[in-house]
Amino acid sequence: MMALDASQNLEDVELLARFAQGDRSAAQILTARLAPFVFAQAYRMLGDRAEAEDITQDSLLRLWHAAPDWQPGQAKVTTWLYRVASNLCIDKMRKAKRHSGEAVPELPDDRPNMERRLQDRARARALRAAL
Repeated sequence: MMALDASQNLEDVELLARFAQGDRSAAQILTARLAPFVFAQAYRMLGDRAEAEDITQDSLLRLWHAAPDWQPGQAKVTTWLYRVASNLCIDKMRKAKRHSGEAVPELPDDRPNMERRLQDRARARALRAAL
């Protein structure tokens, strides 16, 4: 086991590998690092603090179960975890819809609008030309 302070600087995938080998401090660091972001995503999608906490726990549990079989280079830990959290939220919304008869709300599109993307591309071309 490595000292907690030394482990703080490791990448997520390294911490996950250490957890798979039995290093509990690696799990503590990953939880402290990733849980707030997963919670924020779940809360944005569900709008309910308790549900977001449940999704966060379920997502991290799935990560711990996947740790022994993790294939570095396949996906980033954060990408995988956010996808799991998103899928769990969607499942929860579908389940709630079936029980309430309400429609599941559309997920907001956080991407910039087309005008903004065209402006960004034009700026990038101008910057490349200037360089």
